[in-house]
Amino acid sequence: MFEKVTPESVGIRSKDIIEYINYLTNRGVSVHDLLLIKGEKIYGEFYWAPFHKDFLHRQYSQTKSFVSIAIGLLEEEGKLSLDDKIYTYFPDKITSDIPNELKEQTVRDMLMMETSIKSPNWFAANVTDRTAHYLNSPSKNYSSGMLWEYDSPGSQVLCALVEKVSEMSLLDYLKQKLFDKMDCFKNAMILKTPTGDSWGDSALLCTARDMASFGRFVMNYGVWNNERLMNEQYLKTATSPLVSNRLNSFYDPFFNGYGYQIWCTEQNGFAFNGMGGQFTICLPEKNLIMVMNGDNQGYSSAYSIVINGYFDYIVNRASEKALDSNDDDYSKLEELKNTLKLASVQGEKSSKTFENVNGNEYKCDKNPMEIESFSLNMDENKGVFAYKNAQGHKEIKFGINENIFGKFPQYNYSNMVGNRPGENGYLYDCAASGAWMDDNKFMLRVQIIDKYFGNLFVIFAFKDNKAAVKMIKNAEGFLQEYDGIMTAEQ
Repeated sequence: MFEKVTPESVGIRSKDIIEYINYLTNRGVSVHDLLLIKGEKIYGEFYWAPFHKDFLHRQYSQTKSFVSIAIGLLEEEGKLSLDDKIYTYFPDKITSDIPNELKEQTVRDMLMMETSIKSPNWFAANVTDRTAHYLNSPSKNYSSGMLWEYDSPGSQVLCALVEKVSEMSLLDYLKQKLFDKMDCFKNAMILKTPTGDSWGDSALLCTARDMASFGRFVMNYGVWNNERLMNEQYLKTATSPLVSNRLNSFYDPFFNGYGYQIWCTEQNGFAFNGMGGQFTICLPEKNLIMVMNGDNQGYSSAYSIVINGYFDYIVNRASEKALDSNDDDYSKLEELKNTLKLASVQGEKSSKTFENVNGNEYKCDKNPMEIESFSLNMDENKGVFAYKNAQGHKEIKFGINENIFGKFPQYNYSNMVGNRPGENGYLYDCAASGAWMDDNKFMLRVQIIDKYFGNLFVIFAFKDNKAAVKMIKNAEGFLQEYDGIMTAEQ
């Protein structure tokens, strides 16, 4: 469906795209891919190596918007009503007294996240059946349809509803109804929960182009290649600000209202929004779409930087008419495209304490990470962080001021089934880089770039023959073994 064109041909300056990408880089935003679209024309498509156009990227909570569309399709088929009470679909899963608040909670309330149930953390509680856990949880002591509060587990229950009513998996249902006709999402997948349900609030994996197609379909309000595949009214309602989601009076790019599992933006737009920086921004009045994937867990400012920058550098500078071509700027944009790579730690290659630290083993005091000993062995280009923890001897290879790609050495992290150990010694793909921050501090950054995304920062501080090490993890449901502070001595 999409045609690749030059930016100027659709009223965008190549120079503005260059400035936007440089702005993201200079602000330390971790970007994996970026698609810029006007109408059905892609005027910018960028991938930060090692990511590429066929990479199936975890979309996290953008998955919720797919659940919403599936609910709308089932309503259109007459298989459910948005005013149905959610508890009535799962009588076999309710083992406790049903709070009055839950008895009144409708599918519509859950789509708008004005629910009455306290959202349980399924990772911390080691939950197997997420639907049963939700339906047997206590109420918030106020009725649904009153206060907006982000309810990820509720979205998972909606996914279970889709799969129960359709008698198909979420993705298979959407493929049958939409995606096979749209010629997209061919290789997409959704991870599972321990009960075999699709992990519908967080775990769709697909390409950036798949997301662009989904955004285009919703922004067309159900039409694809001049064929209506879904009713217009549901999609127009789903993408409108049905409820206020403001939690304070400060500006936030997503505090513009909330629809049916879809966020509203400024300039009467809407968005699918996933943890870490998975965005699809749709602006119907300007016929513009942006798709971006990245991992900025732990970097709370990144969301505003990405969205505000897109409006400031691209949207608000766009012309309704084609611009004169600028071969020089376009050539610079193409050159920039070929240099993009995953962000890495930047700093000094060596330090005054390098010789005293390099290659020496440090014995650790008792610590939350259960690390017994470690060493840093490096030169000015690369190194190895070697350590012994509860699983045994481990190594992480890293580059100085650039990434080295390998496997993160911790076993028993989830693979195809969330919150359950992976099979057969499964290890996550990762990228690791490091550099000296000052004379006695070295920073290591490890980025998990697999079906699961996360980042780990390790700050080593050295004085005489002693070391203090701080580990900071930003990941959902894993890397718990790498979070805390320890001291050590040669």
